Amino acid sequence: MSVLTSPRGKVEVVHCRRTESQDIYCIKSLIRKFTCKLFGKINIIYLLEKANLAVTLCNDKEEIMAQATFLDYPNWNVAKQDDWVSVFRELDSDIPCTPLNTLFMHLFVAVDEYSVGCCKEILRTVYKVVPELHFIFLIVPSYMSLGSTLVTVFDQVGNIPCLTYEEDFAVHICHRHSHYPQLHIRKARVEDHDDLMPIFMRYDTILKETYGEYFLAELIEAQDEENHAVVCEVEGTAVGFMSVCSRVNMQLLHECFDLGPFHGLCFPHPDDVLESPQELSVRRSQDAELRSSSQGSQKIVEESQEPVFPDTMENIQENIAKEAASEEALTAVQSGNVSEPEDIEKLSDVSTGYAQDHHVSSRSLASLLLPEEPVHFRPIYRGASAAFCIQLFCIDEKYEARSLDFMNFVFSLFSDKNFCVISLPHLTPEFILIQNFVKMVPFSTCTLEQDLYVFHRAGLLKNICLGRSSQ
Repeated sequence: MSVLTSPRGKVEVVHCRRTESQDIYCIKSLIRKFTCKLFGKINIIYLLEKANLAVTLCNDKEEIMAQATFLDYPNWNVAKQDDWVSVFRELDSDIPCTPLNTLFMHLFVAVDEYSVGCCKEILRTVYKVVPELHFIFLIVPSYMSLGSTLVTVFDQVGNIPCLTYEEDFAVHICHRHSHYPQLHIRKARVEDHDDLMPIFMRYDTILKETYGEYFLAELIEAQDEENHAVVCEVEGTAVGFMSVCSRVNMQLLHECFDLGPFHGLCFPHPDDVLESPQELSVRRSQDAELRSSSQGSQKIVEESQEPVFPDTMENIQENIAKEAASEEALTAVQSGNVSEPEDIEKLSDVSTGYAQDHHVSSRSLASLLLPEEPVHFRPIYRGASAAFCIQLFCIDEKYEARSLDFMNFVFSLFSDKNFCVISLPHLTPEFILIQNFVKMVPFSTCTLEQDLYVFHRAGLLKNICLGRSSQ
């Protein structure tokens, strides 16, 4: 919730949400002639279907105050939708824009009286909910001014020509640091204690009751090569804290969680046992089976072509007759028609002969009814640990959306580690930082009353290059 004040002193309490299809009618009512000149011909339904992000600003009565639509390509035909990066790099090489950190504003409408406040609130919300976003571009015809609203948040970068006809367009940019900046991360100092303790006490008092009033200062002082404490600060004030340690109980984690997808959080080692002996033997015998399959098929064909001798046919007919007689006798018993001793003796003789011919025993039946429980194989990892853990984490809720800013810094402290892990009690509410982690699957025999979350260093990549594969 935020509060907007109009130039005439009117106050509105507003909040942002994703745009819904039912908002289209109200959005159309906010479109002016100036809007069409600025953004071109507008098809709202098409925009909402293609939008990467569409945000609606409402007041406490759920009346629409403003709306903005963002896509990942320019709003005018100044570059190809899949190849606009090179055009903007030529315009200003100091702007490191990529498809992963850039959006384009394709529409903005607002109630005139609150338009400036609505625009700033929408941009602040967009930068808050999309941590990877750093730039928002707006492209308009060069002869058009941005108006009294958009000019307060956008700065002109330069002009670029149109692809279809002779006309120049002005490129304007809005930077993250003007609305919801990245947090500055640094090593913690004892002086940060007074700024951080109110944040800790707001969420939990158990640490203070257990370890004393100055537990945080003692934790900061105890830093060494294996233990580090870092803070995030805003305008010189610490607003978040994270304590990390390179000592991780790998044996306990291997016993409790299936860490196979991450190679047990260890570096590969020649002596790693990743498959059970049965699986290895099966794999080794696959080639032999493939080689012998063709020979076996030929042998089966030859056997099927052998003649059937009379003695064999007589034995087969006798077995079929015995099976038919036993089925008839069993049917008679179930229907209640067996009453005479001769029939009962006949049934016993047939069933006994059938059992003797087919070698049915009580032991074999028991083995079929009670199969042995399978033993699940667990890999053995002998390599060094490739993970460090988060011991303590806390951040002011105003800046919680930038929690991921910690990860770049803590990975730089452990340059030889590839994984960051954190364990939490089962009923802990999911917070923003943990949404970037992967929850591991526990074994059925797990006795640890906590969930394990894993983050890989590759999750910090900001750019991906694709190319043709070569031989």
